Amino acid sequence: MARHGSGGRVAADPETLAGRIDATLDRGFLLDTLLDLGRVPTDVPVGFDTLIDPDDPKLVHYVQEVMRPRLIAEGADDLIDAGRNELVLRLGSGERERCLLIQNYTPAQHHNLMQRPFDARVADGAAYGREGPVAVGQGVSQNKAHQAVMLAVLRLLRELGTPLRGQLYWTVNNEGRSSHDCTNAILERLDRRPNFAVLQLNQRMGISLGNRGRVDVDVRLRGRTTHSSTPDAGANAIEGAALVVERLRTLSWQDRHELLGGRHAHVYKLELDPVAPHTIPGLARLTIDRRLLPGDDPDAATEEIRDALAGLGPFDVTVERGVTMLPSLIDPADPWLASMQQAFIAARGRAAPVFYSPGCFDAGATSARGIPTVSFGAGGDGDWPTGDDAVAIVDVEDEARVLAQLILTELA
Repeated sequence: MARHGSGGRVAADPETLAGRIDATLDRGFLLDTLLDLGRVPTDVPVGFDTLIDPDDPKLVHYVQEVMRPRLIAEGADDLIDAGRNELVLRLGSGERERCLLIQNYTPAQHHNLMQRPFDARVADGAAYGREGPVAVGQGVSQNKAHQAVMLAVLRLLRELGTPLRGQLYWTVNNEGRSSHDCTNAILERLDRRPNFAVLQLNQRMGISLGNRGRVDVDVRLRGRTTHSSTPDAGANAIEGAALVVERLRTLSWQDRHELLGGRHAHVYKLELDPVAPHTIPGLARLTIDRRLLPGDDPDAATEEIRDALAGLGPFDVTVERGVTMLPSLIDPADPWLASMQQAFIAARGRAAPVFYSPGCFDAGATSARGIPTVSFGAGGDGDWPTGDDAVAIVDVEDEARVLAQLILTELA
C-alpha cells in the first residue's frame, strides 16, 4: 500500500513569491547534489558501541572536505566553526529582530543492512510505495536530502537576489552520540537567540510538533564464567540478563501525556563476555531506553531502574545514567508555525499533516532554551530502520520550496 502519493504540487503564479521560487529552484542541481552526497559514507558502524564522535575522521572528511567547499561555492562565506567539527552558516544583515535556526545531521544511524549503501541512485518509486522516482542510498532521508536542500536553497536565494534583513543560521550538526552536546555547542556560538527552529528530518513531509525524551540507562551485570559442562559452577550472565528484562516489565506509570503518549523502559542493546566455545559468559552489558515525558528527571528515571534491579543475587549489578535527550513540545498557535504552514500550502495546495513523533531528536535541546522547534522534511519511504533508505524526489524539491518561502517570508 502506498504510504502517501505524489507531491501534489500546485501550479504557481509566477508573480507570487511561490511562483518565483518554483521558477528559480534548480532541480537538476538539487538531485545531482543529493546523489553526490549520498555516495560519501557517514554511517555509524554496526556494533554494541552505537555512538560516533562529531570529530570522527569520517565526519570530519564529510563536513570539511565535502560540505564546506560546496557551501563556499554557493556564496556562503560567513561560516562559524562551533568546535569539534560543528559548522554554522550565518546569512542576513540582522537588521530585523527576526532569527531562524535550521539544523540537519550528518551521521547516518539507520538502514544499516541495505545493499549497495553508498551507491546512491535514482530508482522507480513503486517498489517503495511512491509514485515517481526516488533516490536510494544510506543516509539519503536522514541527512543527505536535507543538505542537498540546504545547498539548493542557498543557490536560489543568491539567484533571486532578495536581501535577508533578519538572521538565518543553518547548521551542519554532527550529533551521533544521542545527546544534545552538539546543538548546545552550536547555540553557545550564535550571536543572537533564534525565534524559531526547524530540524530537517525524514518526517514524510509532515511537521512534528513534539516528541518524548530519552535517557539511556547502562547496566553492567557480573556473574561468574564457567564451562558449559559445569553450569552450576558459575553464574550465567545470560540468565541474569533475562532477570533484568523481567524486572523491567514490573515498571508501570499511571499517567500519560495527552499528546506524546507514555513512558517505557526497554533493553535495546545486549553484549555478553566472554563469547567462547562451550563457555557460559560471566558478564552482560545492557542498555535500556527509558523514554521521558515533559517534567521527567533523567536522574530520577535512572534511580527508578536501579531500584527495580536491586537484589539480583548471585549477580553484582551496577546501573549508571548514560546519554540523554530531552522532550520537546511546541504551541500549535505559534505564528512561525503558521507561516511554515502557509509556505507548505503554497507548495502543495493544502496544509502539512502535523503529528507528535515517537522518536527523540535535538528539538529537545532548542526547546529547553525556549526556542519553539519543529521537525520537518522529506524521507521515510524505505524499509526503516535497517533496510533500504529512499526519499521521493518530488518531496525533496518541495522541502526546498517550503523552506525557501519560510526564509523569505520571515527574514527578507
